[in-house]
Amino acid sequence: MSSSSLGRWGLLGALLAAAGWTVSGIIAFAFGVAPFGPVGSLSWYLIESSDALGVAGMVVLLVGLYARQVPRYGWLGTAGFALAFVGTASYFLSYPIYILTADGSWAILDILEYAFYGSLVGFPLLGIATFRARVLPRWCGALLVAFPVVFLLVFSLVDYSGAARALFGPYWLALGYALWSHQGDPIQPAQPARVS
Repeated sequence: MSSSSLGRWGLLGALLAAAGWTVSGIIAFAFGVAPFGPVGSLSWYLIESSDALGVAGMVVLLVGLYARQVPRYGWLGTAGFALAFVGTASYFLSYPIYILTADGSWAILDILEYAFYGSLVGFPLLGIATFRARVLPRWCGALLVAFPVVFLLVFSLVDYSGAARALFGPYWLALGYALWSHQGDPIQPAQPARVS
């Protein structure tokens, strides 16, 4: 699969992530639940399923971001992508288990959810690499660097109603827009630094 088609998949991932997180927030707002509703309730299933859709979109978007910038990423971008991808994919894998068991008592859930913390390191590294690569706009790198702070604010401090998760919709749409608007731009491989 070519880099440009992976970039298009990244755009679809951004749309999926935006839709999943926005729907999750709307459902939480509509049901008036804080933040998920009783485990096993209709609102809980709808919110968790929408969150899973949003995280799946994030995984696909990460692949698109990486594919778009790989010629200029270097080791920092590769390391950031690996941490962000593995952490986010692990978090996604925890959703089906959690939804099907509806109690979260399986030990594997703890392992998968702890793996997500790797993405909280990976996203900033990916953002720094995006700044350095100069393939996508600098604000795209800033959004990636800010992700851990935004995530922790939304899910720890702000998300009493659950509706704050809808803020992630525009967040992922912005990253998808960056991929879409720069998809035809040529990318030159990074030049090795000259030693004088």
